[in-house]
Amino acid sequence: MTRLTLITIAAACGCASSNTAPGSASTETARVIGSTAEGGMHAISHGSAPIAGQSSIAAPVAKLWTAIPAIFDSLGIAPGTVDPASHMFGNRGLQIRRQLGGVRLSKYIDCGSPQARPSADFYDVNLSVVTQLAAVDSANTKVTTTVDAMARPVAFTGEYIRCATTGEIESRIANLLQAAATR
Repeated sequence: MTRLTLITIAAACGCASSNTAPGSASTETARVIGSTAEGGMHAISHGSAPIAGQSSIAAPVAKLWTAIPAIFDSLGIAPGTVDPASHMFGNRGLQIRRQLGGVRLSKYIDCGSPQARPSADFYDVNLSVVTQLAAVDSANTKVTTTVDAMARPVAFTGEYIRCATTGEIESRIANLLQAAATR
């Protein structure tokens, strides 16, 4: 091939369009949440959609179901969704700012830090935290917790942005359920 042909091919490839709309390229960082321990939390949150954290606990569903209201209460999450038939518990409509149950929101969610401080601690946040219990067998339960958050600035009008979970709420719920299973 001649040098001119190679330059032409390189230029054509450089000008080729992609399937990505202008400005829509993701600059978000993927976050892997979990541990290598048996039954540990495993989730990936990249800020664009909620990803459920899952764990397995050696206890029957009925035992964990009785413990879950106190666990959510200890986290400062009032029940809004309670479905005993599907063993689903949580709240899909929390409207909060700065803290949840005395804990800074930035410990639980990441909404970015454009002004060198975590936006989650200063924005109006719509938060959804829902846990579902499912029997693996008579002595084991799969725990799935989904955290979804949207936030927007308080000081000026702006669009809601999606926040990523840090995995902390999911881990705390799983750890508290694990502790309840041993009682």
